[in-house]
Amino acid sequence: MHTLNDVTEKKGRLLVVDDDRTIRKLLERIARRAGFDVDGAKDGVEALEMLDRADYDVALIDLMMPRVSGYELVQRISVRERRPIIIVATALTNGDIASVDDTLVRHVIRKPFDVNAVVAALNEAVADLHAKATFQVAEPTPESAAGEGEAETPDPLNVRPPS
Repeated sequence: MHTLNDVTEKKGRLLVVDDDRTIRKLLERIARRAGFDVDGAKDGVEALEMLDRADYDVALIDLMMPRVSGYELVQRISVRERRPIIIVATALTNGDIASVDDTLVRHVIRKPFDVNAVVAALNEAVADLHAKATFQVAEPTPESAAGEGEAETPDPLNVRPPS
């Protein structure tokens, strides 16, 4: 039997937020098996408390929950300095989902959901996260901007094989 310690490199940290304990535990299990470090919250209030204590790469959020709904949770996450990529899991219709700001939500997973679709959405979100983390624009250093004493830039088309 595999344990969480069997996975040497975690894909990312995930917060699953769903008031239905069975669905929440199932999503947590799917994500753990896919290599994620997972925490669960039973509603939006608990999720906000957890987001105050820890950074998450991805949040998988149910829209219909008591106390703080998924709609409100998505809005509250959007104003945070450090915010996870948001995936919504819902059984609602397209009209209901239309009220969610699509600039804040990366994926929508329909309930009842397909396990492969959940894993694919999580993997895509983490791939996007890693792509953003590794993409940086190189700025010129003050030394190279001065112009004096610069080393000549090698011609990329005139590459000699190593000796």
